[in-house]
Amino acid sequence: MTVEIPSVSAENTSVSLIRNWPITLFSIGLMPVFVLLGVWQLNRAETKQIISLEIDARMSAQPVNPKNGIELKRFLPVKLTGKYSSNYFLLDNRTRQGQAGYEVLQIFISDNQRWLVNRGWIPLPESRAITPEVSYPDGVTTILGFIYPVEYSENLSSNEKRFHQRIQAVNRKFTDSLDLSYKAWTIRLSADSESSLVTDWKLINSNSDRHIAYAVQWFAMAVALFILWLLTATNFTRLCRNRKNNNT
Repeated sequence: MTVEIPSVSAENTSVSLIRNWPITLFSIGLMPVFVLLGVWQLNRAETKQIISLEIDARMSAQPVNPKNGIELKRFLPVKLTGKYSSNYFLLDNRTRQGQAGYEVLQIFISDNQRWLVNRGWIPLPESRAITPEVSYPDGVTTILGFIYPVEYSENLSSNEKRFHQRIQAVNRKFTDSLDLSYKAWTIRLSADSESSLVTDWKLINSNSDRHIAYAVQWFAMAVALFILWLLTATNFTRLCRNRKNNNT
């Protein structure tokens, strides 16, 4: 007596969704990272937008004389009348349009207050062995600029505190040695100030649009990884094909 065993077609067998667990676990671990990085870039874009609006609002205001008890804030426009001292420093490794040079930092005395003023940029001489001579008004002059904070990083060695010498950073260790009236703040000159050099200040290192572009890239990578996971580590296409065949 012969017993016939019915055949079972491949389409009717049960098919699990996951067929490659190593790739699945890798994707599960990496995909949230891409999403979180995208969200982080969006948050940075929002922060940069707030800073940009703050800059626009303050820079468009009328300049004030900070001696009048006004609270000092970054980018606050100021106007001072006084005299430059002969004491200046050369902030090294500063570029404008790809050309190396220095930013000139000089003591400015107004109403018995001593300020550290960043007058702007000068190009590097033909040789670094040459210390450039910096000219400045001899008599009473008026400066226009804005308040800029002093950073709190890096310790400067003692030989970097001599006048007319190169320095590598402007920080509290440096400003504390200069007997300034406001050690936590400097003044950056505006382009329309008489004693300004080349200004062209970069107030923020990147705008919000750049961070939004980065966020789009991270989200796109998350989507691409998800699609790659579906195609290489799952039976998604086979399940869809089986469902279509069952419906017909």
